[in-house]
Amino acid sequence: MSAIKDSFSSKWGLIFAAAGSAIGLGNIWLFPYRVGEMGGAAFIIPYISCLLVLGFIAVIGEVTIGRLTGAGPVLAFKKALEIRGKNGKPGEVFGWICVLVALVQAIGYTLIVSWVVRFLAGSFTGSVFNASNSAQYFDSAVTSNALVWIVITVAAAAITIVKGVEKGVEKCCRFMIPAIIVLLLVLAVRVAFLPHALEGYKYLLTPKWEFLFDPRTWILALGQVFYSLSIRGSTMVVYGSYAKKSGDIISSAKNIVFLDTLASIIAALLIIPAVFAFGKDIKAGPALMFITMPEIFKSMPLGQFLMGTFFIAVFFAALTSLIGMFEVVVEVLQNKFKIRRGWAVGIVSAVTAVMCNVFVVGNVRWIVDMLEIHLIPFCALVSGIFLFWIVPKSRVLQEIQSGRSKPVGKWIMPMGRYIFCSGVIIVYILNILKVK
Repeated sequence: MSAIKDSFSSKWGLIFAAAGSAIGLGNIWLFPYRVGEMGGAAFIIPYISCLLVLGFIAVIGEVTIGRLTGAGPVLAFKKALEIRGKNGKPGEVFGWICVLVALVQAIGYTLIVSWVVRFLAGSFTGSVFNASNSAQYFDSAVTSNALVWIVITVAAAAITIVKGVEKGVEKCCRFMIPAIIVLLLVLAVRVAFLPHALEGYKYLLTPKWEFLFDPRTWILALGQVFYSLSIRGSTMVVYGSYAKKSGDIISSAKNIVFLDTLASIIAALLIIPAVFAFGKDIKAGPALMFITMPEIFKSMPLGQFLMGTFFIAVFFAALTSLIGMFEVVVEVLQNKFKIRRGWAVGIVSAVTAVMCNVFVVGNVRWIVDMLEIHLIPFCALVSGIFLFWIVPKSRVLQEIQSGRSKPVGKWIMPMGRYIFCSGVIIVYILNILKVK
């Protein structure tokens, strides 16, 4: 059994923590600019399709294998093979790959979160709002004093995690997730009253068919689902290991997917109409959040207040996701190497800060694309294979049934084995062939 005694207080602890890991910059930063680049509804349609079919079953699978084994990916995949009566070493190797991918994502993610922290501070001091040129301000923000803001970001995550699973991770996410939804919704309602915002809604609801039938749109949509939902064979597995047996995994997965989707849609309903209302470039890409949105807030009444509200919501979303990435590495240091939590958090924080400052600054877009298109789907596939193909069917269904009043449907195993695993493999083949 796992050496970690801390756990979530209830099923809602799992839901809010997992939703916290899922709701992040992938929803507020990546999703709106993917929608802008890939034809509005033409991207939303495959995204929702992949989310409901592949994302939902992936959440069920990762939480299940974590709760079944009581461990994160390194020991969970090892135990999955041992349950089958096989040598667990290969599972341990694949588990380490998933942990390393989570660490790489945390290192890359930290830089972007540090920009959010800097813009949040600048929103309150007025430096962002009063900047004559938002593009120049952004260029200055991302090139000067990077290490200082990286350290502040890492410290914010570490202070939360070091308090433990229930008192740190769960308590933080229980407050921040509802706050994110409310803040984004308030801003979206305000944007709805802007002149020409209707053009943004039309763009969101009208598919550009040339994008919809482009395989690359579906590849990016699936990558967005895994990136946004934290499906990477690590965080959801770890959070599943902290879950109580009395919780309903299927019900929890529904709530996690719903909250994540809600955040993405509200963010798109906020950012896309605002861009159209002020005649900005809908295909601005990563600049959409850090250059375009500040310019928009400058043109609105109470703009500085609205800008601060926006970056509070973004910071909450980014921090809860970063916490989920950190927790993956902290868990394995605790569970595998028996390192005390405080020391484990310190090690992860130091490695992240140093690696982020040395390797990520200047390369963040390349790292995000590599993770989204290649590494994260690979780890999601690994997790799916270990649960749906290696662990005996009876054990999988028994674990999912635990805490559930209704009988588990027969659809789970075929969905996991054939639809989920096959879907990821097909996308991989298309990506390897460099389908344009």
